[in-house]
Amino acid sequence: MSRISRRTFVAAPTDLVWELAQDFARWHPRLSIYSGGPEADADLVVTVLSQDDETRTLSYSMPEPPFPISDHRATIEVQEGAGTTCYVEWSAEFESDPGIIHLLEDQLGDDVFSLALDKLATAAQEQHAANVLA
Repeated sequence: MSRISRRTFVAAPTDLVWELAQDFARWHPRLSIYSGGPEADADLVVTVLSQDDETRTLSYSMPEPPFPISDHRATIEVQEGAGTTCYVEWSAEFESDPGIIHLLEDQLGDDVFSLALDKLATAAQEQHAANVLA
């Protein structure tokens, strides 16, 4: 089984980032979560497998991933940092042809996870700044 992960620092409170991380629509324009199947069009549809507010982890699968992979399971975890900061780790485990893992590392790791984590961090930091100013 292959695994790809990315981690980012977020200058915003852990609880705020966790709340935001659970709502893909607010920070990831291509993902939509449907617990009972798709009700609307989306580029990528994921199904939540588990969600734990205590450990701040959300795991999901993609029934039809846009990459040549199978048995996909991804997890987003928000980890408490110092003060009003945290870290977010996004990882995925899946089966794939070992010959393309370097391509998946670029396409899934960099082009999806890293870019989306940057958007999550920006959205959380902007929301935190707005809350502080309010």
